[in-house]
Amino acid sequence: MNNYKIAFLPVLLLIILLSGCQNDTNPNGLTTITIEDPIRHYSPVIQGQEQDIVVKVFNTGDNLLKISKVYPSCGCTIAKFPESAIAPGKFGLIELKYNSNKNIGYVGVYTTIVTNSKKRSETVFFDLNVVPDADYTKDYEELHSLKNEKIGLTQTSSTDQFLKKGYTTNSYETL
Repeated sequence: MNNYKIAFLPVLLLIILLSGCQNDTNPNGLTTITIEDPIRHYSPVIQGQEQDIVVKVFNTGDNLLKISKVYPSCGCTIAKFPESAIAPGKFGLIELKYNSNKNIGYVGVYTTIVTNSKKRSETVFFDLNVVPDADYTKDYEELHSLKNEKIGLTQTSSTDQFLKKGYTTNSYETL
């Protein structure tokens, strides 16, 4: 009888250990998704403008789609996503708001969408060019004039001469 207890104890321990190990790739509850236009190229924006982006996510599987988190690759982009589950055959909208205040030139942003899909995550990419606002960007003459004012020189600019005389010259007149 003792031999049975000794033989049964390792088998019982093995069953307990194996029952605690669950396969994370269990298809129960997983679904599939499709993203409308996952790669997008937007027109240029003026620095300081915002670009609103709406991403349509379709649940193409048989189970509810749950979006647990959305991670833009840049702090310049804020994401809002549906907190409730998306039914099979339906879609949800992810709203991205890109703020161009701190960027200039080419910008590309990857956004990772974490879900209960079989792939676990999907990626959306958008890019655009941020151009400086001409109203707020000083041109060379303005920068040169400011530099001269700092060191005490005051000169008429070629623009001032042109406005007064209707033409420009190569000489500077000191006021």
